[in-house]
Amino acid sequence: MENVSTQKKEEELYLQLFRSGEPEGLRFLYKTFYGAMCFYLEKMHLDSYKVEELVQDVFIKLWDRHKDFDHFSAIRSFLYTSCRNAALNLIHKEKRQQEQIKSYISQLDILEWPVSNQIIYLETLREIHEAIFALPEQCSKIMSMLTIEELSPQEVADALGITTSTVYNQKKRAIDLLQLRLTRDQFFCFMLLSATVIHTF
Repeated sequence: MENVSTQKKEEELYLQLFRSGEPEGLRFLYKTFYGAMCFYLEKMHLDSYKVEELVQDVFIKLWDRHKDFDHFSAIRSFLYTSCRNAALNLIHKEKRQQEQIKSYISQLDILEWPVSNQIIYLETLREIHEAIFALPEQCSKIMSMLTIEELSPQEVADALGITTSTVYNQKKRAIDLLQLRLTRDQFFCFMLLSATVIHTF
């Protein structure tokens, strides 16, 4: 009974720190819930690096709303509900993307195309590569390893000696920059091909 009371007092203390915008409060919540949230999402058959990314995104959303929570139980509910919704959204999004890719690849027999179309296709790939290489140095390196070398975020982090959080942040930054630098058609092509054939160019 005493242990329960002590735990409640500790939760209340860190809740107040969190509501006040103190990083120590967020660190306590991260330490308390991170492992369980990852385990929860892994049960939905998501890759570990995607699980980590989703959980980190949920904590960012939680931190953005740190003043909104009056009870520890409300934070717990928010974290698990947000994780579940984010995971379901990702699963549905990936399913739609895979259907798009299959449809696109089923029509992708470049040797059957007229020469003029082959040239346009290869030129598009070249311009996408140039846009990736023109990104800021770390962005460019990470995006190349993810899309061209087809490494996972964890493999990129290990190779470069950085955290997976840095990989995720740089990936998001790279995609934002590419969306500005590429035409709409080039960017759509990049989003499709980065998961399939761009590495063959």
